[in-house]
This record gives sequence, C-alpha cells and structure tokens, in this order.
Amino acid sequence: MSSTDNTISLPESIRTLLSDRNSNVLFYQESDLSAEHNFGSSFLIALDNKILTVTDQKIVQEYSLDELLNLKNDELTGGGRITANTRYGIRHLIYYSNLYVPHFSEAVRVLSHFLENNRLPPHENFKTGYCPKCNYPLPDRESCCPRCIPKMKILSRILSLMKPYKISVFLLSLVSAIGVALQVLLPWFTKMIVDEVINSNHTDKLFIYTSGMIAVGTLYFIARLINIRLTALISARIVCDLRNTLHSVVQFLQLRFFNRRQPGEITGRIMHDTGELLQFLVEGMPFLLINTFSFVVISILLFKINWFLTLLVFIPVPLLVTGSAWFWRNLHPLFLREGSLIGHMHSFLNESFQGLRVVKALSKEHHRIDQFIDINRNLSETQIKTQTIFGCFNESMFFIMSCGVTLVWYYAANMITSISPQMTLGDLFAFIGYVWLFYGPLQWFSVILNWMTHAFSGAERIFEIIDSSQELRDPADAVELPSINGDIEFNNIHFSYERGKETIKGISFKIKAGEIIGLVGRSGAGKSTIINLLTRFFDPDSGEILIDNHAISRIKLMQLRQSIGLVQQEPFLFNATIAENIAWGFGDQIAFRQIVEAARAANAHEFIIRKPDGYDTLVGDGGITLSGGERQRIAIARAIILNPPILILDEATSSVDNKTEQQIQEAIHLFMKGRTTIAIAHRLSTLRCADRLVVIDNGTIVEQGTHEELISRKGLYAEMADSYTKANNLQTISWN
Repeated sequence: MSSTDNTISLPESIRTLLSDRNSNVLFYQESDLSAEHNFGSSFLIALDNKILTVTDQKIVQEYSLDELLNLKNDELTGGGRITANTRYGIRHLIYYSNLYVPHFSEAVRVLSHFLENNRLPPHENFKTGYCPKCNYPLPDRESCCPRCIPKMKILSRILSLMKPYKISVFLLSLVSAIGVALQVLLPWFTKMIVDEVINSNHTDKLFIYTSGMIAVGTLYFIARLINIRLTALISARIVCDLRNTLHSVVQFLQLRFFNRRQPGEITGRIMHDTGELLQFLVEGMPFLLINTFSFVVISILLFKINWFLTLLVFIPVPLLVTGSAWFWRNLHPLFLREGSLIGHMHSFLNESFQGLRVVKALSKEHHRIDQFIDINRNLSETQIKTQTIFGCFNESMFFIMSCGVTLVWYYAANMITSISPQMTLGDLFAFIGYVWLFYGPLQWFSVILNWMTHAFSGAERIFEIIDSSQELRDPADAVELPSINGDIEFNNIHFSYERGKETIKGISFKIKAGEIIGLVGRSGAGKSTIINLLTRFFDPDSGEILIDNHAISRIKLMQLRQSIGLVQQEPFLFNATIAENIAWGFGDQIAFRQIVEAARAANAHEFIIRKPDGYDTLVGDGGITLSGGERQRIAIARAIILNPPILILDEATSSVDNKTEQQIQEAIHLFMKGRTTIAIAHRLSTLRCADRLVVIDNGTIVEQGTHEELISRKGLYAEMADSYTKANNLQTISWN
C-alpha cells in the first residue's frame, strides 16, 4: 500500500527503525519482493530530506535528496524495479512483481515531483484494478465493480429510462389495475353460479352471471390489448433511446476504452444487451406491475373467504422467496459470463468476415472453424448450466405450489362435508380460482427472474459503457484562437497506455510554423504515440503540448482537430460514394467543384473519372472496392478539403508500389507548402525533403538534425539508413 500520511500505516517495526532520525515520513510504497528478488516485504520511503529502502527490518539503501538526480521504472520479466540515477552512478532501489506495477508507477510520479519541487504533489486517491469488496477485476480503474452494484440501483436506473414517457406509463398502470380488477371478478361469478344456480336451483340467474362473465372477459380482453400496445410502445421507445444514447456515448469515449475491448463486444452490448432489456420491459415489467397489485388484492379476498385456508396457501411462500434468492445468486454470474461470451462471439465473427481473404490465403479455414467451435462450445456449456438451474428451480416451485393446493383441498373438503359446514362449495371454487391467480404468477416468477437476471446483467454492461470516462470536454476557460499558425512545442511529455509502462519518457522539442519534421525510429519507439498526443486522442500523464504558445488542453477540441489534417497508413473510408468520402464531415457545405479540385490536387481525379460511376462510385465497407493507393489519395483529398494549418502523415506511402508512391508524394509535396508538417515513414528516402529529422528510440529523443547531419554523426539514424540501403540492395539483387 502507499500513503501520504504514513506514520500511522507503517508497521510498528519500521516506525521504530526510523524513530531516531528526527524526520517525518512523507510517503511510502510497500513491495512484495525482497532485495534478493524473493517474495517478502520491502518499503520505499520518502522522509523530509532522504529517500531510503527498508528490507527485512533493515535500511539497505539511503540517499539524501541532493544525491538523487532522477528516478525511473524499469520493466522486467514478471515485474519491475525502481532505478535511481545518483551522483555515484545507477542504483536499483527496490524490486516488485507485476501486481505492483501500477502502484510503483504512481510512486515514481510522486517521488519525481518530490525531487524536483521538494514537496509532494497534490494527493490523488489511487485506484487498483480490482474491486476492494469482492476482488473481481474491474473493467476500468475508474469504474464500479459490476458484481457489487446494488440490484435496486440498477432497477432504479432502468425505471428512470421511463421518465420521458410518464403519461404512457400512467395509462399503462391504470389499464393494468383495471385488468386486475376484472380478473378477480371471474372467480366470484364462479362462486355465484355454484352456490345460487347449481346448489339453490335458481336457474333464472344463470343468464345474468354468464352474461357478466362474458362482459368481464370482453373488457379484460380489451384491457389486455391496450396493455400490450402501450407496453410495446414504451419498451421499444426506451430501447431505441438507449441505443441512441449508447452510440452517442461511444463516439465520445476515450480511446483507452477501445484498447481493451473488441468492436464486436461493444456491438453486442448495443444490440444483444438492449434486446435482453427490451424483453424484460415487454414481458417482465408488465408482469411485475400487474401481479404486485394482484397479489395484494387476491390476498385480501382469500382472507375474506377463509383465513385458515389462506395461511395454508402462504406456507410455500417463504420457500419460494428463499429459492428465488438462491436462483438469483447462482444464475447472475452465469448470465454475466454468457453476455461476455456473446460479445466475444460477435468480435470473432467480425474478424472472420473482415479477415476472410487472409484466412483463405493461408488455407486456415479449418483452423478458424475449430476456434469458433471452441467459443461456441463455451457459450453452449454456460447456457446449459443456466437452463438446467432454471428448469430445476421452475419444477421445484411447481411442486411446492401443488403441495399448497393439495392442503387446501384436504382441509376445505373437511370444512364443507362436516356436520357444521364452515364454507360452501361455491366458496371452495372461488377460493381455488383465487389460489391459482395467486400461485399462477409465482409459478412463472422463475421465468420473470430469468428475464430479470438477463436484463440486469445486460443493463450492468450497458451502464458500464455509459458511465465510462469520456473524452475530456472543453474546460470552462477553453479558448478558440482567431487562427492557428502551426508553432508546436512538446514540453517534457511523459505518457503510458498502461500505468507502469511508459511509452513516452520526457520528450521535449519544438516545431516552427511551416516547418517539415520527420519522425524516425524503429517500430514501437513511440512515433505514432506522439501523433496521438498532439491530436488529443490521449492526454499526456505529465508535461504540456503547446500550439502557438497555447496549451492544447485549453484550445477548444473541435478547433484543435479541425486544424490538424491526418493521413494515416491505412485510411478508413465510409461505405459511401467517393464524393461523399472526400467531403465527409462537411455535408452540403462543400460544393462539387471543390471536391473535384481537392481530388485533382491529390492526383485522384484521373482514376476517379475512369470508373463507370465516377465520383458517385460506392467504395464499399472500408473502401474495399478501391486499391490501397486509391484509398490513400482519397484520404489526402479529404485532408485537402479540410485545409488545415498542420498536416500529419503517418506512414502515408508505406503500403503502395513505387509508381503510386510517386503520385502520392507529388500530391503531398504540393499540399505541404506553407503548412507545419509532421511525417512518419519507414522508407527514409521519403523524408529527405524534411527540414529536420527527430529520431525516437524507446520513448526518448536520441538525435535531431538534417539527413546529412545525422548520417555524419554515425548514430541510430545512420545505422537505420545503412540497414535500409542494404535491404534495398538485397532486394535488387534478388529480383535481378
């Protein structure tokens, strides 16, 4: 654990060890590994003027603040360590397992701030990746545990979805109450027919009572039709609203959310989970609404007919309630697992369709089939368990209710046939009719529990998306600049996709307006991450990015992104026409003449007009009907329409042939004039026009300069250029 008020939390033996130092403990972080890398307890402790390490009740390392230059996390197999750069060289302060990676990432952040400012940063509540109550892995560190959310809270949120339809809900409640009232009249008519027509031989009343039964039945039928219509209307609109909300929320979610989830899983939540909720709203909610009222009314009528028999009817109820609790407790985790497996299946099917050409090219059809069979088998086994539990519970409930009815018949028969009858035969018929109106809903209560458990499990996954951290919206003091020139500054940027695994480690550099910068480095060095930070797809953990001397976090997000044209390695095209893709996002604001001019500037006009439908050609999902070079040029045309002051080229020509690359490069060179341009490319020849190259390695800048300057330094860039030249020569020899 870690703390900023630690003298209380530290073990007594550690506090005793530090008692003679006349210094306050400001911060500590406990590890689960000893100095010998064995499992044990170690502590990294910050005092007023020192940082020290304690292992096995001994201080094993101790440094004053002026002896420490900086601290960093080192990733190791199965864990990591904190390394200090001291005046005496590199020292390894403490080791920890993978379980403590996020904790020590936070510790380095706190202690680095302490070294730089001689004070701790503002306290932040650190959240682990597990629920503190049930130790279940959390979907996100900032999210609630889906297993521990109170069920009444979920039900309350589901019911809150009905607020826009208050009038319809009121009418539904009214019609449901009328239906219950009509329903309870039918056993009364049965009693009157038996007692007054059959036993008393008053056949003249038969027509009145049967007519009453027909009238009540007809009204009940009409009430049910109105009930069905209102239920379908309310539930369908609620689910429609919910799907709209989910889709809207997904558009604004942070990209971190999608790094941990597959698209098919999210699609499953929007379609399958809302479908489960729809079934509950259509079938379950009206059932609960009607029968909650019905239970109260029928219980009163049963007590009025015979209180003793009514107590017999209530005997099975505690067993049913206990059984329902057991049912819920056992099925809820299975339904959560079933929902996750369905999401996984959605993702797998999506991959199968998108990667069909790769599967066929590698003749891996049978391998893919076997993978699907395994996923389907897991889902099937989970569904078998849920249906088995459901079926056993349902039959057990029916058996218990049958026992209750048997007791009623036994005692009622004795009451009727005794010397002093305590009830009439009509009372018995009416009582049995009411008993089944009372037991009937209970018999189907397991079905409702099934729907409810499915719906609540789906609702949990739905609300998890709705409650997920969204993109940082514009702060109150956000500004919209009159114009953006394109001066960019990265100031000591640190960033990690996962806490404890830094991708960008203190990068600082400047780009002048109109300058062309090439980002160079091996795969995974952090080049694309720098682009993600500039576009605010992610925000840095620390440091600041400035555009025209304004922090991008203070520039309105819409203006920021509309000022940056991004051409990616694999541009995405929507399933629309070529013209619509070029003007995408602008709608009718862009004239067709401007679309053609942008296409000409991107060297795309010639291939477009050769197609039978020209600019009206449908490109298919993701632009599947076009070649890679054609898609790339349409993406460049789309960027030209945007006319941004900042242009980002992320491997824009890495997947095309030399001729197409030349055409794209011509379009890009014309487009780059007067714009601040950041280009990433593995083909170093494409960066020779850059004013300056920035070489990234392992998240840090190792070199900067022109192509000629970097070649002369014989550093990483020269090594990469040499490897690139050798690879080209080898390729030429192979083809010749």
